[in-house]
Amino acid sequence: MLDVLDLIVRAARTSSRAVVAEIAGAAFALDSRADAAMFFDVAGDELRCAAAFGTRTLGYEGLVLGRERARRLPSLAARAGHHVALRECEAALIPTDRSALAIPMCDGGAPFAVVYLSSRTARAFDPARDLVALVRYAAIPYLLARERELDRNDAMYDGLTGLLAPRAFRTLLCEEVERSACDPTSLPLSLWFVDTDGFKAINDRDGHAQGDRVLQQMASLLRAHAVGGVDVPARNGGDEYCLLLRRSPKSAAIARAHAFVAAVRQHDFGAGRRVTASVGVASIPFDASTASALLECADAAMYHSKRAGRDRVSFAAGEGRFAEFG
Repeated sequence: MLDVLDLIVRAARTSSRAVVAEIAGAAFALDSRADAAMFFDVAGDELRCAAAFGTRTLGYEGLVLGRERARRLPSLAARAGHHVALRECEAALIPTDRSALAIPMCDGGAPFAVVYLSSRTARAFDPARDLVALVRYAAIPYLLARERELDRNDAMYDGLTGLLAPRAFRTLLCEEVERSACDPTSLPLSLWFVDTDGFKAINDRDGHAQGDRVLQQMASLLRAHAVGGVDVPARNGGDEYCLLLRRSPKSAAIARAHAFVAAVRQHDFGAGRRVTASVGVASIPFDASTASALLECADAAMYHSKRAGRDRVSFAAGEGRFAEFG
């Protein structure tokens, strides 16, 4: 058991998923009849399956159970605050379960996760004391790993919009530019720098709550115009946003920015006045060779859009010059 706990503590430095993988492996070793393991995070009235191990658990990851009324074994264990063994068929999760055990992970007596172990063999997990001890001792390493991930996510993502936060975006942009220097097939890289026109007036007149709604809707529009799994939308701070367009030629990035500006112009933000966007576009290798130079170039192009009357797209045209699209 001490060797297993040492592995679990080491895994906690990597991720919460690494911790549960170690727990599942140890559970299967402690009772060779166990062939399925699921890990449920407890959040309010729900239990959500964060990880599943074993061929019989295919398709169960992401499963959500109600906490208060559900008769499933993990829900029963979360309500009871102690381990619960399978006593009736309706409590089983997998139709082929003949034996099952749900063990809560607790912090100060309050369950924050539940481990579900099951077997196709009747009368497995008897006695259950070693498995219960394993989960109890693994609770704190798992909790610490999960909290560390939440802290990391808070640092990476903007709390209001859910987009990548400024520092995290700049780190990613630097990595992408460095990668492109070694792998020319990843080029070109294009960047939008977006400013929300008239935001200060809305924020001052209608208050921060209305201003926040405008910012959230702008983020949603930006996300809708990004190619999923390819482009990277981010909040630059205040009412400014960025979008990294991977493997996007400059001409395509400009045309797509124009479509985005038109969508913003037509969108009803519920602010009592029209909201528009000014966008600047720059690309590597055409306009810059470093991440900081690319940001500066796209930012300068955005300010050209502002000076030209807002609600438009501008782009770098070489030697410190900028041009408007259309």
